[in-house]
Amino acid sequence: MKKLLRIIILILVLWGFPTFALFYINATLGSLTSYLTIVLLLVYYAFYIKNYRKPLLCFIFLGITYYALGGLNFSEPLYNKEYLTLFIKYIIVVLCSTEIAKDSNIKEIYYILIFGALSVIIHAVVFPNIDAHFGESYGRFSGFYLNPNYAAIINLVGFSLSFGIKSNARLKLIGQLVFSFSGILTMSRYFILIWVLINIVASITSRKNLMAPILGAIVIAFVILSGAIKLHASRLEALESIFSDEQVKTETINHDNRQDTWATFADIIMEKPFLGNGYRQLQGGNPDVPVGVHNTYLLVLGEAGIIPLAFLLWIVFFLIFKSLLYYKYNMYYIFLAMVIATSFLVSHTYFEKFSNIFITIFLYLKLLDARDEQPKLKNTHE
Repeated sequence: MKKLLRIIILILVLWGFPTFALFYINATLGSLTSYLTIVLLLVYYAFYIKNYRKPLLCFIFLGITYYALGGLNFSEPLYNKEYLTLFIKYIIVVLCSTEIAKDSNIKEIYYILIFGALSVIIHAVVFPNIDAHFGESYGRFSGFYLNPNYAAIINLVGFSLSFGIKSNARLKLIGQLVFSFSGILTMSRYFILIWVLINIVASITSRKNLMAPILGAIVIAFVILSGAIKLHASRLEALESIFSDEQVKTETINHDNRQDTWATFADIIMEKPFLGNGYRQLQGGNPDVPVGVHNTYLLVLGEAGIIPLAFLLWIVFFLIFKSLLYYKYNMYYIFLAMVIATSFLVSHTYFEKFSNIFITIFLYLKLLDARDEQPKLKNTHE
C-alpha cells in the first residue's frame, strides 16, 4: 500500500496531472486532483514514514522569504487567496517531497517520466490540432505539460536520468529515444541547446554514450524529412537550415529570445533590489507587465529581493559543486544539475510546479548522501 501510494503521488506530481485535467477535462476534476495531491502527500508523510528526515531548511527558507517579502508589497485582492494557497502548498510539497524523494529510486521516476514524454508524442500524432492555451495547435506540442517549454524541461530531466540507468541498457536507450523525440516535438530552442551539450559531454566521457546522439540525429532526420508531423514552421525551417548548406536562419533562432525579455525588467528590478516589488509583479498577466520575466532568478530578485535569491543561489551552487565532485561516480548528477540551473533561466513558474520542486529535492538528497554511498556508486546507484 505504501509503495502504491508513493507511485500515485509521483504520477500526479511528475505528470502535472491536475493542471492537465483543469484544461482538458473540467475545472472540478482539476481542482480535486490538485487538492488530492496535497492530501496524499500529507497522508504519506503522516502514516508511512518510519525514519523522518530533517527538513531541507534551504528550501523552506527560500519559500518563506520569497512569499513573506513578496507579500510586503502585495495588495491585489484578486490574488490574495491564490497567494496564501500557493505558499501553503509550497511548504507542504517541500516537507513531504523530501520523504517521497528519499524513498523513491531513479528507475521509478524514469519510468513515469517516459510515459509523460509519450504524452507529448501522442499529442503530436493523435491530437495535433488541439492546444490548451491557443485552442488550435501552432506546431509545438506539450502533452500532459500543456506548455511546450515546460515539457522541454521535463524531457531534459528524463534524458539526464537516463545516464543513471546502468543495469538495463535497453531501458536506457528506449528512454533516450523517447525523450529525444518528445523534446524535438516541443520545438524548444532551450531543449536543443542543452540536449546537444549533454550529448557532447557524455560522448567525450565515454564512447558508449555515442548511441544517444545517433538516436537523436535519426529523430531529427525523421522530423525534418518525413513531414508526418506539422511543426512550428519558422522554427522547423531554422532547424533545417542548421543541417543544410543554406545560411543558418539566426533571425528565427534569436527571435523573441529570453535576453530581450529579461532586459525589459531591468528597471523595475533595480528600483527595489532589497525587498522586491511584490508578489506577481514580474509574472505577467496584468496591464503594466503583460509578459512574464521567464527567469526564476530575476523573478525572485524582482518580487522579493536579495534574501530569497541568496537561498536559491545556495541551492543551485550546492547542486553544481556536489555534482561535479561526484561526477565520476554517477554522470547523471551533473546533467540533472545543469538542467535545473539552466531551467531557472528560461522559466518563472518554479514555485507552482510541483514536479520541478520534487526533482530539485531528489537531486539535492542524492548529493547529500553521495559521500556515504561512494562505494556503492562505483558499481551502480539505482
